[in-house]
Amino acid sequence: MSRREFLGIAGSAIVAGLVGYAVGRATAPTRIERETPAVSQPAPSVERKVKAAFIYVGPVGDYGWTHAHELGRRYVESKFPWLEATFKESVPEPEVLPVIDSFIEQGCDIVFTTSFGYMDGTIEAGKKYPDKWFWHCSGYKRRENVGTYFAELYQIYYLNGFIGGAVTRTGKLGYVPAFLIPEVVRHLNAFALGARDGARLAGKGDVKVYVSSELGAWFAPDAAKLAATTLIEQYDVDVIAYTEDSPAVLQTAEEYQTKRNKRVWSFSHYSNMMEYGPNAHLTGQIVDWGPIYEYILATYYAGAAKSEDIWARLGDFTPVRWRRPVEESLMGGKEGVVYMAPVKTEVVPTNVLNAAKTLYEEMKELLFEPFSGYDPISKEPREMYDNKGRKRIERGQRLSHDDLWSMDWFLDNVERVG
Repeated sequence: MSRREFLGIAGSAIVAGLVGYAVGRATAPTRIERETPAVSQPAPSVERKVKAAFIYVGPVGDYGWTHAHELGRRYVESKFPWLEATFKESVPEPEVLPVIDSFIEQGCDIVFTTSFGYMDGTIEAGKKYPDKWFWHCSGYKRRENVGTYFAELYQIYYLNGFIGGAVTRTGKLGYVPAFLIPEVVRHLNAFALGARDGARLAGKGDVKVYVSSELGAWFAPDAAKLAATTLIEQYDVDVIAYTEDSPAVLQTAEEYQTKRNKRVWSFSHYSNMMEYGPNAHLTGQIVDWGPIYEYILATYYAGAAKSEDIWARLGDFTPVRWRRPVEESLMGGKEGVVYMAPVKTEVVPTNVLNAAKTLYEEMKELLFEPFSGYDPISKEPREMYDNKGRKRIERGQRLSHDDLWSMDWFLDNVERVG
């Protein structure tokens, strides 16, 4: 069985079974025998406790990446009566190992490290504490007691671009990256690809995505605002995506919409940020880490923990993963671990909105993949090139997991300006 199939089942049967087992052990009443002179009462059982720690790279109030993980932590802590879940926020990536040491000294059984730069420190901790479990988010290194997990968003970034390409008036979109690691590169490429496809369907010309310089931090609201402003003022960008853990870019777009009489759109990132830009919010990507943490902790508690790579995409951890008709699509609503923020449907052409819903439903079953040699608009094979003229995807080819996780090139309609 493939991981894709496994995760789909895990969303309903496997996780439900494991959680039911774990919770049942924690909450089932002690069996009481009828008291007779010949039979003594059994000693009451003491339920095993599990102590977990979560290490965050940003503050829990960032409204983005760390905030979403913190919501997941709170979810499992409320779900499992046998769980104690603590955390430490704003831990610099080079300092993760001493923080892990501190949590182990406090008696933690399992530690979640939630930033790419924590990877090597997490592996070192796995070697140092072979009787403990560690889970690293967004990395690719594992060992016997170290697993990896990630909520993948490139499919949603494609749809964000698809819708953004249809509503842009200037034909110029922007992207503000914290770091240009492979994760961010595939997300911005997916956004650029979607923008091109959506613009074509809307009858518009070529579109370009301008990428600002790296911010150098995952949480950098002031720098993100400056980068967004530069893209708007100097490059006439009117749709901006980003990878930065605050609503600063969306707030900047909102300011242009409401105070500067310029129509600029942006997106939610990891959490629903509509309240920070109700006029400028187009859609976005949201992650519910709860089901992943629920699965990992339930399997650990049940004695079934194993080192694996959990890669959750559209449709994973959902009870019903097959595609729905357009009129029944849940695009823009909560569904699974990764899902789209509400869409400002009134500004999106109907044919584009329906096409986006169709692609959303198809991606849940991997019937359509953005990084493939297939054109969803013309329904014909196509090739893809990077911005240096090198062919990157052949007709009919579909990029693999490893291709996506090592992506270090930019699509031919992407221009770096920082």
